[in-house]
Amino acid sequence: MSVGNDVVDLADPETRLSGLHPRWGERVFCSAERKALEASRSPHRLHWALWAAKESAYKARKRREPEAVFSPKEFEVELSPLPTAGGVAVGRVFHRGDVFALEVRLDGASVHAVATSEDETGARVLRKVERALCDPGVAARRLAATTIGSALGLDPAGLRIVRRPPVAMHRGRRIEVGVSLSHHGRFVAFACTLTDSARRLYAVRALTTRSTSQSRTRLRDRLGVCPGSGSNRHELALTTF
Repeated sequence: MSVGNDVVDLADPETRLSGLHPRWGERVFCSAERKALEASRSPHRLHWALWAAKESAYKARKRREPEAVFSPKEFEVELSPLPTAGGVAVGRVFHRGDVFALEVRLDGASVHAVATSEDETGARVLRKVERALCDPGVAARRLAATTIGSALGLDPAGLRIVRRPPVAMHRGRRIEVGVSLSHHGRFVAFACTLTDSARRLYAVRALTTRSTSQSRTRLRDRLGVCPGSGSNRHELALTTF
């Protein structure tokens, strides 16, 4: 499950184009990207949209090939025109014969790019950006856990995002989803791919859990059992239902 994401805080001092090395563009962007930047009416937004696209594709590549090295110029971005206000631009990133599907969301404050390998195009992609209210690494993992738990019907309190690259765990068991985390400036973000099989699996588990809970409740009602009364022999039997 190959997915990558990157967020850029457009108000962060690091994003000022005037503060970049004179040869930055030549080192980072291919000739087609440089031409697009020269012709753009919004070079600041396009610059960081392209950068975020390259970062996200690299992270997706890294999940499949841990030995991959980030050489920005080798990740060539093909992107639709940016929306004049907030909105979405779509495209592709090409790298050494592979193609990554790309979606870039922009608002007045941030750019968020998500790249997925072409074999992930049938998967549902979860993504979210929010302001960090604590340590950004912790905040990004918490954001991912809460969103994934909600999507799969799992208790977020029992869900953890661990390791590098990130892995989702629920009560000690790995969840078969792809996860990518990022943060910059004021923002944290994540992206996740959910395959049809993963969604069906956890939907069945959620239904089974609810059905078992409802069955216990109905049986207690028929027996006249008060939940939690350990002295009642019927209650003891229900604990293994």
